[in-house]
Amino acid sequence: MEPPIGRRWADMDFQRRIDRLRSRCGLEEAQTMAEYAVVLGVITPAIVLAYGLLADQIAEMFDTFRGFFP
Repeated sequence: MEPPIGRRWADMDFQRRIDRLRSRCGLEEAQTMAEYAVVLGVITPAIVLAYGLLADQIAEMFDTFRGFFP
């Protein structure tokens, strides 16, 4: 029978606790970077596509604004 989680933590020496915390943080950081890469890989083509499809309308809008200023 395993001791409760709190008891296992209390039985560890200080260095093992630090090593365990560092290992958990490192894995999470790598996962976060991978998630950012996936999001960036999806958003960037969507922005480029939207700009390509709306380029004429965006140019007309800027021309309209330019007409308001002397």
